[in-house]
Amino acid sequence: MQNMENKKVDFLSRALEVYMRFGIKSVTMDELARQLGISKKTIYTFVKDKNDLVTQCVKLEQEIVNSGIQKIANDEKNAIDELFKVGELVAQRLRSVHPSIFFDMQRYHPEAYEIMNESRRELIRVNITANLKKGKEQGYYRDDINEDIISKMYIALIDVLFNGDVFPISEYSFIEVYSESFNYHMRGIASSNGLKYLEKIMKNKIFNI
Repeated sequence: MQNMENKKVDFLSRALEVYMRFGIKSVTMDELARQLGISKKTIYTFVKDKNDLVTQCVKLEQEIVNSGIQKIANDEKNAIDELFKVGELVAQRLRSVHPSIFFDMQRYHPEAYEIMNESRRELIRVNITANLKKGKEQGYYRDDINEDIISKMYIALIDVLFNGDVFPISEYSFIEVYSESFNYHMRGIASSNGLKYLEKIMKNKIFNI
């Protein structure tokens, strides 16, 4: 049973890579089977249909990101360094995403799209709130900020990133918009000491745009 579960995770990981590289709509189940070097019959031992596959890929992606963020939070003592490392992780994932993937998901797989949004919002809420408290205690963030309000504002900021009407994929890259929103957030919450530290580490562009 465990071996079958491992095979399923391996399959989903590989399918996720294909979708991130080529988008969702353009990759039929036949094409996915060809890309992975397996039969369609094998695919259907793991998932019911393409919608189920996309939904499970979304859940796996969220688990990957959540695991990475938790590791960073446990390893980093400095709140600003922690947020930068999280930014690097998110940027790395976004850099490998096909531009149409969120549009495809929203239009053709709305259930998966909603799962992604809700999972992302909860992940941001929990981690940004914890990071804000840590930064205030360390003196890197302003002591007058309201963690609840700022975390919700950050969620809204990230939601805009995925809004194709505001930032059409033909005009903006996800990584470019994310970098600007990250910089905007950091400068809004940093104390005078935090800004000094921020300027010091901002000399190296973390997102490599």
